[in-house]
Amino acid sequence: MPRHHHGRREPVTKLRRRCVLVMGGTLIAGLAPRKRLHAADVMSDPLPPSSLQRGTPQPLPTLSVTDADGMEHELADWRGRPTIVHLWATWCVPCVKELPKLAHARIALEAAGLAVVPVAIDHRGPEVVQPFLEKLGLAAFSTFYDERRAIMGTLEEEGLPTTLFLNPQGLLVTIHSGPILWSAPDTAVSLLHLLT
Repeated sequence: MPRHHHGRREPVTKLRRRCVLVMGGTLIAGLAPRKRLHAADVMSDPLPPSSLQRGTPQPLPTLSVTDADGMEHELADWRGRPTIVHLWATWCVPCVKELPKLAHARIALEAAGLAVVPVAIDHRGPEVVQPFLEKLGLAAFSTFYDERRAIMGTLEEEGLPTTLFLNPQGLLVTIHSGPILWSAPDTAVSLLHLLT
């Protein structure tokens, strides 16, 4: 499956070191080796969605996130629609820069039939993230949480932001590490073409 990092393909097992901001983080024991999570290169240009390449769809293990009320939701709950799972954190500079653009694009993407599932990986979850979103003027931006960083551990991802693209059957079509150009005029059309 193609794994994109700023427009290039990378092997699934290759560990990428593109650190600008380093933040220690321990992944769930048994899912992946201990790694340091970091933000992607802040200077990199966002990738237009039309540049994403479809890989061979692959099943995901059972992965879950929680909402602001602590209720658990499996990624499989979004089956039936093409789904974008966007992993981010409050300490990640490119994530913070990208988030308002994703929030704006989310309305059009969901109107086009895509599910947009932002997932914050901050350790203290809503306690940290909700006030942060309010400061950004995104209080209404609903996000999910993966405080244990299980998704990144399972996929052996280190960099943020990281976006997973799932087809309506819930299969992983491609992953992109780095920012995405959510404001591109053909974003919804490109993603529907990629995932359906």
